[in-house]
Amino acid sequence: MRAQVRTLSSGLEVIVREDQQHPLVSVQIWIKAGSLHEEKWTGAGLAHCVEHMLFKGTWKRTAVEISQGIQNLGGYVNAYTTFNRTVYWIDGLAEHAEGYLEILADMVKNSRIDAAELAKEQDVIRREMAMGNDDPNSELQHLVQATSFRQHPLRHPIIGHREVFDQVTRDDVAGFVTRHYVPNNCFVVIAGAVDSEATFAAVERLLGDWKRAAYEPVMLPQEPRQIGARVMHKDFATELTHVALGWQIPGEGHADKAALDVLAFLLGSGRSSRMYQELREKKSIAHSVWAGAWGSQECGVFNTEVECDPKDAEVCREAMQGVVKQMQIKGPSKAELAKAVRATLSGQLRTLATTKGQAASLGHGWLNVGSLDYAQHYLRAIRTLTPEMIRSVAQRYLLDEICNVVSVGPVPMTKVAESSSVSRKDAVQRFELKNGLTLLVQENPRLPLVSIRAGFLAGVPAETETNAGVTQVSASMLLKGTKTRSAAQIAEEMENRGGSLHCASDAHRFVFGTDVVRGDEMDGLALIADLIQNATLPAAQLIEVKKHQIANILEEKEDPLTVAMRCARSQIFAGESFARTALGTEASVKSLKVETCRTMLKQSLVGSNGVISIVGDVKTAEIRKQVVASFGKLPRGEKRDIAPLAAPKKLKPSIQTLNMEKEQAVLVIGFRGVGLHHADSKALMLIDEACSDMGSRLFNRIREELGLAYYVGAQQFSALGAGAFYFYVGTDPLKIDLAQEEMLRLIEELAKDGLTADELQRAKTSWRSSWLRAQQGNAGLADSYSWNELNGNGYTHFERLPAMITAITDKDIRRAAKTYLSKARAIVVRVMPKAK
Repeated sequence: MRAQVRTLSSGLEVIVREDQQHPLVSVQIWIKAGSLHEEKWTGAGLAHCVEHMLFKGTWKRTAVEISQGIQNLGGYVNAYTTFNRTVYWIDGLAEHAEGYLEILADMVKNSRIDAAELAKEQDVIRREMAMGNDDPNSELQHLVQATSFRQHPLRHPIIGHREVFDQVTRDDVAGFVTRHYVPNNCFVVIAGAVDSEATFAAVERLLGDWKRAAYEPVMLPQEPRQIGARVMHKDFATELTHVALGWQIPGEGHADKAALDVLAFLLGSGRSSRMYQELREKKSIAHSVWAGAWGSQECGVFNTEVECDPKDAEVCREAMQGVVKQMQIKGPSKAELAKAVRATLSGQLRTLATTKGQAASLGHGWLNVGSLDYAQHYLRAIRTLTPEMIRSVAQRYLLDEICNVVSVGPVPMTKVAESSSVSRKDAVQRFELKNGLTLLVQENPRLPLVSIRAGFLAGVPAETETNAGVTQVSASMLLKGTKTRSAAQIAEEMENRGGSLHCASDAHRFVFGTDVVRGDEMDGLALIADLIQNATLPAAQLIEVKKHQIANILEEKEDPLTVAMRCARSQIFAGESFARTALGTEASVKSLKVETCRTMLKQSLVGSNGVISIVGDVKTAEIRKQVVASFGKLPRGEKRDIAPLAAPKKLKPSIQTLNMEKEQAVLVIGFRGVGLHHADSKALMLIDEACSDMGSRLFNRIREELGLAYYVGAQQFSALGAGAFYFYVGTDPLKIDLAQEEMLRLIEELAKDGLTADELQRAKTSWRSSWLRAQQGNAGLADSYSWNELNGNGYTHFERLPAMITAITDKDIRRAAKTYLSKARAIVVRVMPKAK
């Protein structure tokens, strides 16, 4: 992580890191002001509002020119606001680094903060607030903050409170910018395939005239030491209850931070964590578990969270506190601590695989401690931890008498390939085992990491109405034990080495995977082989697996956009397999038996039906030998023949309205599309790209000009033998009619005329940038190679995609749009709040 830092005469600090591995760059501007720095407007969400407004135009550029200018250069732009910072960043092609910086510099220096635009954007943020109000996880987070703090502004949500936010004027927003957006309160981070000296010179040219200003840091109140436990509950219309325990802890710069992070990992990170094992595996009272230590420089929160059935809320709270108590009494074992240290190291390495991750790591260290070596110092602190140190922080901070017990739910707590394509060491090598299993290997020694993915065709096309969801249930059952490993041993084996294990499914396949540090790949292969060949599928565990899957089905029913998408999908594919989802239905999951799972696994997990892909710091000959040893006895079997669906009858247009106990309204307009092998799928992919970004005609008309929506976009669903295309809007219930009218008009215009030349070029450039970014990690490549080989496109398909996309013509776009996006075949679904 070698990097250089220089300070301009204005006080602006500039950090540059050269990384020539990929022809990409991440350009970031960090403002050292967030929700904690709003002073008299604390709780108004001013910092977050400013983040939105900086995309609304400068004295030089309109909002459209900002977004389209970035996309013309193949960049992906975004920003985020947190407690102590606001960060604006563009990821894209290194050749356009100066162009990205020029646009970001214009945004932070010359934002207009136009009153009319602010009024529209405030309405957008109100919709964002409504989305948060509809999300139990967001409500739980805010309730933890409000309960844990009484004086410090960390008690307020970053987005702000609606009542205070509604009082904010244009002068208040502009005043925040004037006060905080000064060079001596900001710094620039640029990481990627750049020349350091040329980059420093570019920053001087573009930001050298930014005038230093008098700046007095915000004085934050000191949070009083908590005395006594606190209990808060919020009633929420949901099928599941969310429970959290929170404790005040020191802030990011405190010497105990490393120990607290590791304590959180040990308690609630991964399947081998203590709370996961106790609450989900042993007692089966929780569906999900999480723990973390977070906050600001001054103070923070340590909190553990679970999602459970309402009837189990109280017993979950007791069990969580019981796990904490055991940690206080005995501390972690040496093996547990070693696992946490390795996991932290692995996580840091994976972050550094991308230019964005490198820039973010440098920025985080510079903001918190003013050092470019922060990551090294942090890891050094992690390595020096002992079990006694972990036990000590648990004893000092996680006390029952100052615990904040928070719940959200229906029942309250009762007690407390182009020229710039990526260059890798070797091309992919393909082998076929005697049993028909395909092996793909690519050596990439850049980082000491290895990613393994194994895929076997199954999923929705292989299921029926009666056994829908069996692929996903079967995948979960594989983790419940083998002939040689218990469920706990399976959960611990890779995590003890700082790695991870994946055993899941999607709409088309079983997916096994592991991401490990070099040297552990042989053990990872052996573990995956054991799961595939020796799983015991204990009948006693099936009830709990089904219970958790049904909980996921119920959770999907809480999100208005998902509900609308699912409804449109069921009509588009009526009578066909893809009318269902990979989760199945409550009825089909409840009816599943162990024998049903065993049959699906026996038919699917065979050599001819599978592909193993390995990317990373390996030697091909050695890894091939190990794959043969581990998987050579897998039966050959037969590859699933998932033929394209018959051409559907033309859909008749329809409009359906659903009602939910939510504040927001959602509109989805769906069309029948094509499968991933169809020639028109690439054209529809570009239409999706053109309609989904912040420079799209949908975004500019519906969100920017009319202020009708918080989010608006498109989504292509392209599966084996089938496809669909969706347009969607999240809006105010009072504006849904106008939103629908405008969306249908824009779709009709698109179906008639296709994309403009500028839109098509922007879509291609944006797609190319996304394609390059997808290659920065071993895991993404391993999965892409495996999936394309498995679905019949061949592993080289990923590398051939740029040429295919480049070849798409305006004529191709017009034909695809006219063929598939006709208003006469639109399936319209509206989700509206229930009448009060």
